[in-house]
Amino acid sequence: MLSEKSGESQGEQVDNPQEEVENLAGEGTLPEAEIAPESADAPEEEPAAEAEAPAEPPILETVPVEEQVPGQLLEACPSCGTLMDVTTQEPFAKIYCPSCGQNLRARRQFNNFQLIEHIGEGGMGAVFRSLDCNLHRQVALKILKKECAANAEEQAKLEQEARITASINHPHVVKIFSFGQDHGQFYLAMELVEKGSLDQLMTLQHRVPELQVLNVGIQIAEGLEAGLEKGLIHRDIKPGNILFSDPHTAKLVDFGLAVVMDEAASVRGEIWGTPYYIAPEKLDNQPEDFRSDIYSLGGTLFHALAGRPPYEAETASMVALKQLKSQPVSLQSFAPDVSSETAYVINRMLAKDREDRYPSYRELIDHLSYARHKLLERTQKPQQPKARVVMETQETRNLSAYLSLGLIATIIIVGVLLWVFRDKLFGDRLADVGASSSQTAGSKFDEAEGWKSLREGVKLMNNRQFTEAGEEFQRLAEASGIPQPLKNWALMNQGLALMAGDEAEAAAAVFNKIAKAGPFSSESEQAPLASFFVEAARTLASPKSTIASEIDRVYSNQNYEAFGLLCFAMHDWVLGQFDDGGPLFRTFSRSTGVAPRYDWITDYKKLAEPYVKDYALLSSIQTSLEKVKTASDAQKLLSQVKDAQSSITTGNKIAERLQEIESELKVKGAKP
Repeated sequence: MLSEKSGESQGEQVDNPQEEVENLAGEGTLPEAEIAPESADAPEEEPAAEAEAPAEPPILETVPVEEQVPGQLLEACPSCGTLMDVTTQEPFAKIYCPSCGQNLRARRQFNNFQLIEHIGEGGMGAVFRSLDCNLHRQVALKILKKECAANAEEQAKLEQEARITASINHPHVVKIFSFGQDHGQFYLAMELVEKGSLDQLMTLQHRVPELQVLNVGIQIAEGLEAGLEKGLIHRDIKPGNILFSDPHTAKLVDFGLAVVMDEAASVRGEIWGTPYYIAPEKLDNQPEDFRSDIYSLGGTLFHALAGRPPYEAETASMVALKQLKSQPVSLQSFAPDVSSETAYVINRMLAKDREDRYPSYRELIDHLSYARHKLLERTQKPQQPKARVVMETQETRNLSAYLSLGLIATIIIVGVLLWVFRDKLFGDRLADVGASSSQTAGSKFDEAEGWKSLREGVKLMNNRQFTEAGEEFQRLAEASGIPQPLKNWALMNQGLALMAGDEAEAAAAVFNKIAKAGPFSSESEQAPLASFFVEAARTLASPKSTIASEIDRVYSNQNYEAFGLLCFAMHDWVLGQFDDGGPLFRTFSRSTGVAPRYDWITDYKKLAEPYVKDYALLSSIQTSLEKVKTASDAQKLLSQVKDAQSSITTGNKIAERLQEIESELKVKGAKP
């Protein structure tokens, strides 16, 4: 079964009365604390504007430690002094004193935090506006139910997740200040975010404006990206866990907390999650990763835009949900007024197969940003200039008439004179104008010639004529009227040529140009390629090396993305990161199945061959270097290094690395 739950974020208000708590059993001689119904002080009718709000019940007085009974929590009535056992009461519970009938609040003190107001509740516990008595600041104190930390293992897991989350310092993630336990319950002290939740906004507006939803999506994706950098996935993204600190700033709450409930539910054979937003792979008991969070965020944004969730089920059973979530979803079916760019992003986030979702948060953020950019372009119309108001009199009307007649007469006279003396004034230039016009009409960019020029550049690259190739690609990229995606391919190839020629700064400038231009198209069929250019260019513009295993996972060598593998390989190679660049060259050299229009990409295998060969030499030498124990071993390996130095062809960096190894071997006893 599915453990369905309501939100417990600090931004969600409690609408239902608190569930009645059983009266305390009269153990010992202590009197029972009677439960006060939550509606006891609420009038049936709406109070008049000038009526005073009901007074908040007084706080029970904490009994000194020396007067406490082991295994019990005692608090005293401030009116009559009666001691009451509140051990099993919920924090902030409203009770009556059994002696004097005073209406009271129990358990308002948790270590150094004093509970002020109950502001949210859900499946994991309750959230209170609280005062940190040590630092004298207000916080949101989330107090988890006892079953959430029932044993030492669960407590340790919560502490571990809290420590990691506390290390995230991001404007779109709610900050955790501290955590601890009191009265047998685990608590978290968090940043107090007071402007409500996305869930409340959806309740008020039904459908949230597209621009606002895109802004929320971008901000929360950035927060999730920050969490992923710390190794965290959220597991419970929903409208109630997206809070607002102001109308323009969204923050994600409860990072990592769902993992404990998730594990406990698994033991019971259940799945912990919110049915509307839970990822299909979780229903199949497959491990979650960040793409599961992308799905849940997509479901949340869909709900905000369409006024309804992607799937509506009468039951929370896994069978029904699996059947529903196996069907493709279309945002524009329920929100036809949403832009095609936004619909494309949301639909991709909600792909059933996680492999079809976004492979990184950065790409998702780029696509959401592009959708926002196109939406703003359409909605921000240029202002019309203000009309000048002129007061007209009879005199001005007469003057205007005389001026108009004079101007017309002048134009006629000049026209006649030009016609009479046209041959003397212009001569043969009239013929030249006609010829020029026909040339302009025929100057439309020849795309076939453009692709031919690109292939010529590839041939130069394979001949290691990097300077000439770079110039060829640059001429092509700067040609008037060059269409996309040919222009971006020319720029990407220019950047590759500059890297191969050891001109890293110039290459970075070219890649930055592509990244800053953004996606070249918003059409759904072009969006993956447009995103590939931007994402790859942004990484290639960085002076940091890539991680080969991550690049291998994200980019395929079976389509145009193989070119990305080649560029990343070259990028790392010229940085001297051979153990990243070498494997990527090898992966690229095994490219197959690339579409015929991109066969020029597989032609680059010739360029990759010497890099693969040189990496094999270097890798073998580095492995042998670790095994050198004696001067004899060093001498033998030095001979191999000398042979490698005479045969390498792939740049100065690898030559420098071999020189370093040679120096190490001499230290170990090898002689020149």
